[in-house]
Amino acid sequence: LQDLQGDWVASRGEAVRVAGREVTINGNPMPGGLKLSPSDASRVIGFGIYRVQAEIASDGQVLWHAGPQEIIWRRAKEGEVKERITRFDSITNTAGVGLAAAANTAGAGFGVNSEREAVVKLNLLIEKWRVGPLLRVRSCDICPDWTNRAQTGLSLDHVHYIATMIKQQGFKSRRRGLTVAQGAHDVPVLVRETADTELGGGAREKWREHVAETPGFPPFLLDGKREFFCSLGNGHFSQALNLFRSESKGLWIDGNYSVGGDGALREALEEGVESVVLSNKMPVHERKFVSEMLNRASGRTWRVGADGQIDIDGDVPAQSMSMFVALSKVLDAEELSTLVRVKLGVDVDRSGTPITKSRL
Repeated sequence: LQDLQGDWVASRGEAVRVAGREVTINGNPMPGGLKLSPSDASRVIGFGIYRVQAEIASDGQVLWHAGPQEIIWRRAKEGEVKERITRFDSITNTAGVGLAAAANTAGAGFGVNSEREAVVKLNLLIEKWRVGPLLRVRSCDICPDWTNRAQTGLSLDHVHYIATMIKQQGFKSRRRGLTVAQGAHDVPVLVRETADTELGGGAREKWREHVAETPGFPPFLLDGKREFFCSLGNGHFSQALNLFRSESKGLWIDGNYSVGGDGALREALEEGVESVVLSNKMPVHERKFVSEMLNRASGRTWRVGADGQIDIDGDVPAQSMSMFVALSKVLDAEELSTLVRVKLGVDVDRSGTPITKSRL
């Protein structure tokens, strides 16, 4: 316990501060703090779902593991933790006033002056580049577009969080009449791509590398496919479905994900999910605008016409949402992983979580 006192930086960039048994991550208290050995109150055995490796490494690093995940703490440089907490607070405070993903530039970076203007422009771009009515797309044909979330990729923790909610609550299907207010998923917005375009081929290879480097994601499912789709919006949702498709091992649950008797989930996996599909002729700066504005428009009403025309309501306030949901639309992959772990520390019973031995 004494060895862990003070400031640390975790391998995903989180600012960690230990004072006694209390632990804060990016300034947020970690529920339960450090867990001590029942037989020796001076020895730490873990925190949250993580278990500590028996000894601190010779270079001063501390290794923690939970299922297939492993994180490493290193000693922070002078002032580093304060700087990281200040940056995180700045992002979350900005997000909290409802400007979402474009808030850091107040819309100016995209040439819009108000939230309504941004939603109007979003509708115009969707109408300009959509290739037809809603199309059912299977999650196994989707990878993230490399313009989404400032090219930081997807958060492993958030993909598993969505899958865990599906397993615990059942799949909330738009096709079967449920609304976002009732827990249904957002409409995926995808770009129809091919392996021989610069953006398409680049996105596919980046996703292949990301999956190979990060155990816990669903397997790479685009091998041998020349045509596929890149997600501008709802990418975490698509990969959460792939966890069920591949019956992957859960991070926050015992065992593997399985469809079981969830007919709505089986339908989504086998037949696909109704999605807005855009042309791959869409330039990079407009893809980036759409991906960030989709997050900003989260909670608004989507209207889908009989001819497939999409309209997101910019004339009325967005539906209210929890701070967790609002921030999940804003943060980059590393920050979002931190947010999910803080959320799970409050809401999820972690007893019985399988632990695997560190490979380092």
